Amino acid sequence: MELVKIIGIGLVTAITAVLLRTSRPELSFAVTIAGSVIILMFSIELLSGTFAIFTEIGEKTGIDNTLIKVILKIVAIGYLVEFAAGIVEDFGAKSIADKLVLAGKVIIFTISVPIVRTMIALIGSFLELV
Repeated sequence: MELVKIIGIGLVTAITAVLLRTSRPELSFAVTIAGSVIILMFSIELLSGTFAIFTEIGEKTGIDNTLIKVILKIVAIGYLVEFAAGIVEDFGAKSIADKLVLAGKVIIFTISVPIVRTMIALIGSFLELV
């Protein structure tokens, strides 16, 4: 049922923005931003249950919770940057959207360093056993 709400909000937002684009472009921009924020809020609400599952997996497998949080942050950053870049590109600023995607990739790389460090330590401990 949530998917139907999200699709409905997306369609209403898109139609309204297109109709306003010729006569009132500033309102078209505001409608697009408002619709996007509403869609994002619905999506985050749907994801909140998923976070609990990842925490449970971490507890059962013994994986450090900080690593699980880092992975969830990476996924969230990827989605948010893609979402923002799509909005910026819709308004004709493709070069800015490309820069947003690049910045998102740099941030993801920076945040993923602890995971890489842990993987290297794990591989090193496996090699010591052999």
